[in-house]
Amino acid sequence: MPEKQEDILVTIIISSVFFILLAVFLLVLLYLFLRKQRQNQKEKEEMKNRFEQTIIKSQLEIQTQTLNYIGSELHDDTAQVVYLSMLRIASLKDEIKENEKEEIYTLLKKVWNDLRDISHSMINHNFNQIGFLESLENLMYNIQKTGKYTTNLHIDEEVNLDFLDKSVDVILYRMIQEVINNILKHASSNSIEINIGKQNQYLKIDVKDNGVGFDITKVKAGQVGVGLENITSRAKLINAAVNINSVLGTGTTITILIKPKQNENKGSFS
Repeated sequence: MPEKQEDILVTIIISSVFFILLAVFLLVLLYLFLRKQRQNQKEKEEMKNRFEQTIIKSQLEIQTQTLNYIGSELHDDTAQVVYLSMLRIASLKDEIKENEKEEIYTLLKKVWNDLRDISHSMINHNFNQIGFLESLENLMYNIQKTGKYTTNLHIDEEVNLDFLDKSVDVILYRMIQEVINNILKHASSNSIEINIGKQNQYLKIDVKDNGVGFDITKVKAGQVGVGLENITSRAKLINAAVNINSVLGTGTTITILIKPKQNENKGSFS
């Protein structure tokens, strides 16, 4: 082969190798750029989630402090005044008729009991004393006691609720409270059920009513009320998932899924 042709061939080979290396280099740069871009996007989303959780936590702390203050005021001041009034009326002699005195005393006693129940339900200290499960039982019992609803709380035998952290169980309880509050206000039902069980590695809580139901497409479109927004906001705070299933004229089931933290002492569910 002539020397000139060899030089051309070598030049072509070197050029080809150069362009291949250049192409590989550009592809590596593009890959690194895209990976960095995805990483930055992920960091932004994580920062946004942390910020949202911080805001929600602050709102809950403010709400808790406000409820604690109102509850303390009701318990320490208003309820005390009503109770003293009851004692004063009980000490009256013949200034008023006995049946009238009894009616006034019964009315004030009812007010005193109602204020005491409200103050206890609003102070988190009471929740911390009796815990998540007993608070749920008390909530369902008080609803049943109104005579307007039948209630049922069922917990699968294999479920162990000890894994719940104190910071988690309070928020989880408030979520259930919010669901039930929506039922009482809007569902026009006469039955409320809470079922607690397992779904794979998750704790599953179903809150079900037999009320009028609502259009689920409005929830998907973001046309939700404050109650449902509060539930989803609290769910983000404890990394829980909320699923809403409603049929017009049949009722609504709201499902809360939360994954337990693995712990050497407590394990998961059982």
